[in-house]
Amino acid sequence: MNLNDLMEVWRSQDAVPVHGVNETLLRLALRQDESKLQRQRRLEKRIVYAMTAFFVAVMGAFVIIMVHSTDDNELIGWDLAIAILGAAAALFWPSALHVGYRAQVRREQSFGDSLRDQLNRHIAQIDYYARRANSLAFHLVNNLPAMVWAVAFFLAGRLINDKPLADAWTNPNFSVVFFGMIFFCVVSAIATVWVARRTVKRDVLPHKHRLEALLKELDGQ
Repeated sequence: MNLNDLMEVWRSQDAVPVHGVNETLLRLALRQDESKLQRQRRLEKRIVYAMTAFFVAVMGAFVIIMVHSTDDNELIGWDLAIAILGAAAALFWPSALHVGYRAQVRREQSFGDSLRDQLNRHIAQIDYYARRANSLAFHLVNNLPAMVWAVAFFLAGRLINDKPLADAWTNPNFSVVFFGMIFFCVVSAIATVWVARRTVKRDVLPHKHRLEALLKELDGQ
């Protein structure tokens, strides 16, 4: 029995106090929902860390190639700065997300072990995901580093192929590809925001409201 099924049973037993099997089942359903959110959080962290490791490794390889290049073209500071900026952007991504995770964990740990505290903790978890999806700052943190890395990858890739950036902007093909990549990144970011907000509006907020209604029912008994 999941949480929604249990809530329907709960409403059919308005005169029954919170005790025994009802409380046990409710706690079990809440733990199952919390475990699902925790699995999603762990998966998100693993994906971000894996992508960060890949991004940093690629930029590190570019730096090594630039430093040990035997080409006659002189290496300038800006060439290395592009690759270093890409690596820094990649590292900023998980760091910023980790700060948000830690703040949320501290908030969740402030709740006790009572049934009402367990409900409030679960509501706080759901609210965390809803606020993230509706926050432009969160989406900037989540998308901008990847966009910066993509630009750095594109430019650094051109440099290690012995094609100076000073000459690139006069090449119409370079401009088309470069701005096409920027356009794709922006459209992808907008689509990500739209999907996240739609999911929150359709699934997450209704679930939160059901939990809040259940909490009010408990408080009224």
